[in-house]
Amino acid sequence: MDILINTKKRPSYFLIAGSVTVLIIAIVWLILQPSAQQRITLDDLWSGEVQQGDLQLQVSGYGRLKSRSPRLLTAHSNATVEEVLLKPGALVEPDSVILRLSDPQVSQALYAAEQALTQRTNQYRQLEINQQRELLAQQAELEILRSALESAQLQVNAQNQLIAKGIVSNIDYQRSVLELRQLTRRLDIEQQRITQLRQLHLANLAIAQSNIDAQTTALAHAKHRFDTLTVTAGITGVVQSLAVELGQSVSFGQQLALVGSTTDLYALLSVPQATMQQVALSQSVQINTRSGFIAGKVSRIDPMINNGSVQVEVVLNGALTNNARPELNIEGVINTGIRRNVLYIDKPINASPFSDATVFQLNQARDRATAKQLQFGHQTNDKIEIVAGAKLAEQFILSDMSRWQAFTTLNVI
Repeated sequence: MDILINTKKRPSYFLIAGSVTVLIIAIVWLILQPSAQQRITLDDLWSGEVQQGDLQLQVSGYGRLKSRSPRLLTAHSNATVEEVLLKPGALVEPDSVILRLSDPQVSQALYAAEQALTQRTNQYRQLEINQQRELLAQQAELEILRSALESAQLQVNAQNQLIAKGIVSNIDYQRSVLELRQLTRRLDIEQQRITQLRQLHLANLAIAQSNIDAQTTALAHAKHRFDTLTVTAGITGVVQSLAVELGQSVSFGQQLALVGSTTDLYALLSVPQATMQQVALSQSVQINTRSGFIAGKVSRIDPMINNGSVQVEVVLNGALTNNARPELNIEGVINTGIRRNVLYIDKPINASPFSDATVFQLNQARDRATAKQLQFGHQTNDKIEIVAGAKLAEQFILSDMSRWQAFTTLNVI
C-alpha cells in the first residue's frame, strides 16, 4: 500500500530578506513623498487678492418694515363673526369693510332707542298743543274781562255826568265805580297769570327738549355700537393680520384685526451682537426691499440682546418702493464709517474682525499654499481689513481650511 506524504516548501532566506528590503524602501518613499492629505485641488478653492484703498465699513442686518401708526381693531360687544370680507395682505382705505359682526342685543338696543326718541318727540309736540290750547283759553278770559272793564268805564263816565242832575243816585254811582275798580284788578291779575303761564310753558318745553336731547345722545350711542358691528379699516394701509374666522364668537375688547399704514413706515433690523460696537445713532442705512432701495438712518438701538442679536430701528427718509408695506422682509446695510487707504481682502470663511487667523497664501505659480498668520481689523459685509501679515496683490485661499490647519504647506494640483 502506497503512503502519500505531504511535503512543505520552506521559503529561502534570501526571499525573506528581499521582501523586508522592499517593505522598508516603500515606507521610506511614503515618508519622503508628500502626503495625499496635503494635496488640494485648485478648482475646489476660493481665493482672493489683497487690495488697497478706501474701505467702506458696513454692518448688515435682516428685519421687516413696520407701520409707525398701526390700528388695532377690537370688538365693542359680545358678537359673532357673520362675514369676512378682507384677509391679511389686502390693501384698504379708511372705509373699507373687513368684517361684519352680529349681536341681537345691540340691534334690539338700537331699535328701542329709536322708539324712545320718537316717543319723546311726540310728547314734546303734544305738550306744545296743550300749552297753546291753555294759553288761548286764558287769553279768551282776558278779552272778556277787558270788554267788561270797558263797559264799566263807560257806565261810570255816563253816571258821572248824570249824578249832579239827580238822575242817578249816589249809591248807584258808587257801585259802578266799585265794579270798575274790581274789574281793573282782575284784569291785572289775569295778565300776570298769562305771563306766568308763558314762563311755565317755556320751562316745561325746556324739560321736554332735554329729554329729547338725552334720548338723542342715547340713540347716537346705540347707533355707534351698531355701526361697530361693521368693522372698517379706519386708515389707508394693508390688513396685517386677522385674529378671527367666520362663525367665531368674540367677546368685548377681543382683537379682531390689525391694519398697518403703507405710508408711515419704519424699518426694524436684527443686527448680530458681534458687529454692534460699530453701530451708532444717525448712521446712514440703505434698505433693500427686493424691488429697490430706501434711504434711512439709525434712530434707535434697543439696549436688550435677544438670541445674539440687537434690534435697530431705522427711520426712512427716502422715497418708498412700490412694494413697501408693513411686515415686508428686508435687508439693511448700515454704513458705520470708512477706512482710508488700507489693505483689505474678501472675507475668508470663519474670519472675525480684530482677530488673528492662519490663512494659506498661494505662490505665484498657484501650485503651493503656505500657512501665514494674518491680523484682521474692521470688516464690511464681504470684505475685511488686513492690519498685518500681508502685502498688496498677494493671493490667499478664502475657503474653509480648518481641516488643513495641522499643515504648514499644501500642494495645489
